[in-house]
Amino acid sequence: MKDDQTTQPTRSKKRNREADVMDAAVEVFAQKGYPAASIQDVADRVGVLKGSLYYYIESKEDLLFRIVDDVHEQSTEILRSVQELDVPTIEVLGTYIERHVEWYLKNVKEVTVFFREWRHLTGDRLRIAKERRRGYEQIFRELIEAAQRDGDIDAAIDPKYASFYVLAAVNAVPDWYRPRGSDSPRVVAETYADMTVGLLTGTRQRGARVASRAA
Repeated sequence: MKDDQTTQPTRSKKRNREADVMDAAVEVFAQKGYPAASIQDVADRVGVLKGSLYYYIESKEDLLFRIVDDVHEQSTEILRSVQELDVPTIEVLGTYIERHVEWYLKNVKEVTVFFREWRHLTGDRLRIAKERRRGYEQIFRELIEAAQRDGDIDAAIDPKYASFYVLAAVNAVPDWYRPRGSDSPRVVAETYADMTVGLLTGTRQRGARVASRAA
């Protein structure tokens, strides 16, 4: 029992310090960019000696991969949660965009690092990041295809282009959003969800539009 009481605070302290290190890495990478940032910068932000960081991490790239991994896990969990909703697929898409954008804007620095810096990963880490991105895009594309089968999205629209278009818009939100602005993450998220659903349900292929006007 004595050993457990001694070990528990130590483990808790380590977890807290790891969180401090990750928070510092997000701040430093977001401010300076990954290539220009150094382990020393992160250590200075945490307030520890540079050598002390290696108790918690392997390298600077390890820090970047952990950030990329965390954003991926959070985004995937949001996607899983909306897929479990008992609603039409088009509503699943709208709800996903809403929750996704709101989470992005509440974690804007971490998301900014994710999108701007992931290509600096190397080896297996880069391979994993690429595979995850492709898998994520594929799931979103399959949701669009399901909504097409339901009749809510024009069957002639290419799901690949539609998914690229929507995800590009959503993933760019952190580039322009300013936390001190007048719009809250919730307002932006709801607006993006409404526009996404409106776009997907209202767009028709050019040939169909021409035929409709000719008729």
